[in-house]
Amino acid sequence: MAQAPVHLELEGVPVVKFLVGPDMAVFHVHQNLLYDASPVFKAAFSGDFREASELSMPLPDDDKNSVQRMIQWLYTKKIELTVPVSAKTSEECYMQMAKLNTIADKYDICQLKNHIVDELFDLKKPPRYFQPPQLAIAVYVYNNTTGGSSFRKLLVAWYVYHIDLKWYDLEGTQDMLVEAPQDFAIDLARALGARLKYPDRSSPFTLPSSVYHETPPKNADEGHT
Repeated sequence: MAQAPVHLELEGVPVVKFLVGPDMAVFHVHQNLLYDASPVFKAAFSGDFREASELSMPLPDDDKNSVQRMIQWLYTKKIELTVPVSAKTSEECYMQMAKLNTIADKYDICQLKNHIVDELFDLKKPPRYFQPPQLAIAVYVYNNTTGGSSFRKLLVAWYVYHIDLKWYDLEGTQDMLVEAPQDFAIDLARALGARLKYPDRSSPFTLPSSVYHETPPKNADEGHT
């Protein structure tokens, strides 16, 4: 039998405790999975911080369900999401990915961010229900991610390439953009300008999803020893 991957060799590995959200929900994770996935967690649990001595870390501002999805991904490399087969479930799926991406971005889990990008591209595949997300998704993403986020870029691309240009003239669109985060409105205007300037340019969703992958920091993908 082939040797198990490093991230599944769990015998004798210390277990870390997370206390998540305002209700301090308890989650346990093997330490080596965190080391291999996140330089942020590795620094916290291997340095002189209290987390390293107590093997416990409070995450009071994080979403409990998203942390649970992150932990599931650490063990299985699969993302558990609502299956988008209707407008309602599509929005649920978008928000779940947006919140999970926030966790991945916050703790610099590059492989998880790339996996989420792949999931975004897979939304185009039948029988999944694909539609550009509602404003609430854009607000959440722009309020909770950094400027270089691939999720931001793809969110803007959804609007620019999957909404008829007449949408920008509809009553209420201007009010919506005023209410949206300023960065989103600026990015949307720039992307729309580029689309009009280069009408033959294809949607980003015609490219491989790997084009939008982020590169892990040096040594981030090396197994913990």
